[in-house]
Amino acid sequence: MENEKIVVAQKKSILLLYIICLVFACVFTAWLVFNIEVGSGGSRMKLLISTPLGAAAARIFFAVFAVVCLYAAVVLTKRLINGKPLIIADESGITDNSSDIGFLPWSDVKRIYLVTMKHNKLIQVELESPEKYLYRLSGLAREAVGLNMKLGYQPISFSLNGTGKKPDKILAELTALWERNK
Repeated sequence: MENEKIVVAQKKSILLLYIICLVFACVFTAWLVFNIEVGSGGSRMKLLISTPLGAAAARIFFAVFAVVCLYAAVVLTKRLINGKPLIIADESGITDNSSDIGFLPWSDVKRIYLVTMKHNKLIQVELESPEKYLYRLSGLAREAVGLNMKLGYQPISFSLNGTGKKPDKILAELTALWERNK
């Protein structure tokens, strides 16, 4: 089929994720800054953080968690402002707008498959030469992709959460388009 195009757009439900990330970041930052006591009376949590080592460990944990939540909020903000579809695929290749990888011609795709990670289905795109595209990523994103690759995942991975699309159906459509145009 000529001029066939697959577009997977994100729903506005991503706004809910954004709000959750901001709330968590604010709560944990407030806890760090104002030293809010957790629990009442003799709760175990209070006992744990009342020791110097426990308090330091809790502060480090909450600081890391607050940073992760803020990073997620920044990524979600970028997606909300960007407004581009998550994936665009046509006869020439696939465009990944979920990261800064961008356009991938079908000739560079080795295979496309589905993995399940903790009840979340991810579409994986295996590339002939992934290093050819990793330079497009920021340092932090490159580190995250490197960790994913060490765990056996591909550098191009799509979670369709928040799109309303069924991963199995999108996988079948992408695979058919790739097979016809590789």
